[in-house]
Amino acid sequence: MTTHTSKTFAVTALALAVLAGCSTLDPSPALISARNGWAAMAGSQNPYNAIERGQAHAAVNRANAVLNGGDPAKADLLAKIADAKVKNAEVVGQTGDAAARLVATQNESISIARAKGMAAAGVTAAANQATVTTQEQIERERAAKEAALARRQKALDDLKLFANVVEDKERGLVISIGGETLFKVNSARFGPSANQELTALSVYLQLDPRPTVVEGHTDNSGKPEHNMKLSQERAKDVMNFLVKQGVSPDRITSVGFGDTRPIGDNKTKAGKALNRRVDVVMVKATQ
Repeated sequence: MTTHTSKTFAVTALALAVLAGCSTLDPSPALISARNGWAAMAGSQNPYNAIERGQAHAAVNRANAVLNGGDPAKADLLAKIADAKVKNAEVVGQTGDAAARLVATQNESISIARAKGMAAAGVTAAANQATVTTQEQIERERAAKEAALARRQKALDDLKLFANVVEDKERGLVISIGGETLFKVNSARFGPSANQELTALSVYLQLDPRPTVVEGHTDNSGKPEHNMKLSQERAKDVMNFLVKQGVSPDRITSVGFGDTRPIGDNKTKAGKALNRRVDVVMVKATQ
């Protein structure tokens, strides 16, 4: 038996002894009921029926005193009143406990609802932050794309200062560099300003990563077989220069056409200079 149970048993036994007193008269059923009801709640600490328990206790004591005084009829009347007060105390105590439990349950529900609300608010805040982050990312990407396009356009404008740039709808963007500045007569060696021109070309190619073909061409001086080989060497030398400057070798190739595709009159010095050229063809539009 636990300490708590022992104390409850002792309180109940004491209450029964006090209620019974020293009377030799038999108590009425109402008084027995009142005594038993009071004994059951004698050790209660329920704060909700403390006043009613006190009233019930006093009423039971009065009924016991009258019975001990030898007046069973009056004692029975007081016992009925005491029994009613005991039952009232029981009801008030139970109602108070139920109300307390209800309030506790409601408070718990409120706490749960508040927690859910806070969680929902957190989710909403996280979602809003994600939206803001996504929007910021979109803005950064847009700004980066615009900046890249601006750099590409600037590089193309610089290239146009010395190159013939043509948008060929069938072939793509064609950048033609030629004349004495690029190659000397009957040679694949670069001319005096070739380094500057090809460096500018490499800058643009790195900003516009389309697949690229370097096409070599010659004027009609010399035999066709020699011109074909010379055009291939010129195309390959330009391609190698561009790769060394940072253009990916995976997206660039070279080919020679000899003197088969002239753009100038081979009967004139100026025409021949135009035909000694390299056409850099960006064959596929950037998506």
